[in-house]
Amino acid sequence: MTINEIIELKRIAFRSLMRHKMKTFLTCAGVMVSTALYIWMQSWLGGLMLESRRNIVNYEMGAAKVQTKLYFQNKDELPSYETFTGWEVYAKALENAGYNAAPRYTFSGTIYSQEAFAPVAVYGIEPDAEKRILLYADYVEFGRFVKNGEFQAVLGAMTAEKLKAGIPTRIPKDEFEMFVSGAADAGEAEFIRSCYSPMETNIETKTLYVLKRSIDKASSERLWNICDNAGRNDVRIATVIDFKDDSGKVRHVNQVIDLKIAGIINSPDPATNFNAVYVPLDVLQDEEGMMLQGAVTEILIRAKDAIPGSAAEKKESKEAIRAGLELKLAEAGEMLPAELDVYTWQEYNEDYLGYEKLESGSTKILSFLLFFLALIGISNTMLLAILERTKETGMMRALGMSSGQITAAYFFEALAIGFLGSILGVILGCILNYPMVKYGLDFSGMLEQFGGSMGYRISGNFRGMWDFPVIIFTPLVATLLSGLMAIAPVRRALRMNIIEVLRFE
Repeated sequence: MTINEIIELKRIAFRSLMRHKMKTFLTCAGVMVSTALYIWMQSWLGGLMLESRRNIVNYEMGAAKVQTKLYFQNKDELPSYETFTGWEVYAKALENAGYNAAPRYTFSGTIYSQEAFAPVAVYGIEPDAEKRILLYADYVEFGRFVKNGEFQAVLGAMTAEKLKAGIPTRIPKDEFEMFVSGAADAGEAEFIRSCYSPMETNIETKTLYVLKRSIDKASSERLWNICDNAGRNDVRIATVIDFKDDSGKVRHVNQVIDLKIAGIINSPDPATNFNAVYVPLDVLQDEEGMMLQGAVTEILIRAKDAIPGSAAEKKESKEAIRAGLELKLAEAGEMLPAELDVYTWQEYNEDYLGYEKLESGSTKILSFLLFFLALIGISNTMLLAILERTKETGMMRALGMSSGQITAAYFFEALAIGFLGSILGVILGCILNYPMVKYGLDFSGMLEQFGGSMGYRISGNFRGMWDFPVIIFTPLVATLLSGLMAIAPVRRALRMNIIEVLRFE
């Protein structure tokens, strides 16, 4: 087929489109909607996955951990008895290899306040080292971060709300009046009232008092001190000290740790906001704490030159970290014990990554169904067009056009419909996606209903992303598939006898 023939066939296809404007418009609209929804859904899903991965690395555990192999095998149970000592040697070797290292001791317990209690995961941390790896310390909403040597804790915002601890941000009217009545004097009571605004609701409490966004730092600190003096920041953690005796049997000792809340965290990661408590590692060493005697459950790891807020990089892989650690240990005349190993964030979050893969697959299936429906519409349109133009097709054959040329003409016609519809779909998809990327959606209310987790690690406002490969290749695929969907009905029509076709009315 020559270039001139191809050009002429394209003209025939274009004239056919112009003669059937309504059908062309409706079919293009189907392709447009399918393409736009696919781009928007991929942006939405891509944003969820990207932000979740970044949050895991930047707020929960860094790029990797050094732990005992037995701890990793039972990590879901938080086996606090699987500890190791001499962590300082490994932390120094990691620092010399180009990584920041932060020791941790993790255990579970129940935290009690004056008003309520909640199950929590408690993290014994070294504050300065923790800040070099994780970002949640930058999101202290009220109060301050913990300091070494003090029996203090920082809590996630939702945990504090469950416990009715710290500064209440939303409080029912009856509880608010009790809060005010507990003030030391009339001036203090008036100050508390000035910090809140009443808000009518449809729930049984009818009126909530909401902390004003406009209060300044000095007022926030004064309100925090009022809450502190009222005992709202006094908490107690009930837990069990697990340890192995000489025979390897796990023993249990009940323990209660009295703490004062130093600050409240409200970070972009729900794992820090729900059921998480951070305590200075050094106060857990003796009998008043967890009797650690220098033991930790893990060392968090992050490259020193990692971009803040970024996901893990190649140099933060298991192989790279382990090689650097072993090299620096060897230079110092040490070696990594056989019971210890490096575990990356991917290994630690296999369940989440499996969930992510499942959600991605479900979205792709749904998107395929949308495309399939649009392509069925194109096929149906072309079949109707061919049936309506049966005599015209017969005339084309009588004038000497081959089956291949006729098929090509209809192929170009369907191709044009797919191209036009997909281009309009890309434009519509980008318009829908723009506010998602720039402003995002607020999921905070939904998160509360789901107990702080929707599977993904998002908290409050989350944004979509620009998935440029999807934006570029989706119209190409949609255009090609549209053209291919026209071939079958054309071939079917061409099998009819030419004489019968010419008689067709």
